[in-house]
Amino acid sequence: MKKLATALALVLTAACASTPMNSSSGTDATAFGASKVAARSTDAPNYILFSSPNSVRNVDFSTNVPGLNLKGTITNKGFYPAGKIEGRGTFCAEGKDWLSLADLSIHKAADGKSPEGSYVLGCVSASGFQPASRDAVVVQ
Repeated sequence: MKKLATALALVLTAACASTPMNSSSGTDATAFGASKVAARSTDAPNYILFSSPNSVRNVDFSTNVPGLNLKGTITNKGFYPAGKIEGRGTFCAEGKDWLSLADLSIHKAADGKSPEGSYVLGCVSASGFQPASRDAVVVQ
């Protein structure tokens, strides 16, 4: 009986050691050029604030991010979002302009170009960029 209990304990220990403790450790980082890409916005180390979308900021987990923002991870292919746009703010109705997540450049629909790579649809405004919805378009 003691040998059976010892063998069972050994099998359970080996099984637990090979099973990940947390399934939300990130997505395949090699596809995005980062050592770890956040899978959820609560894990994301960076964010874009739409009132000044030309820079990526570091998340301070002890405070809330003010205004409309998109959390994610900076990679060698640009900013990779981890979820939907969060926060409070005004959304635009038409959403024909876009913010490129590759280089954080804003493009007007009147320029006649189409988005390439990942982007957020919205409107250029005097207060930065207003997204049209809480969604970002992610191209992998």
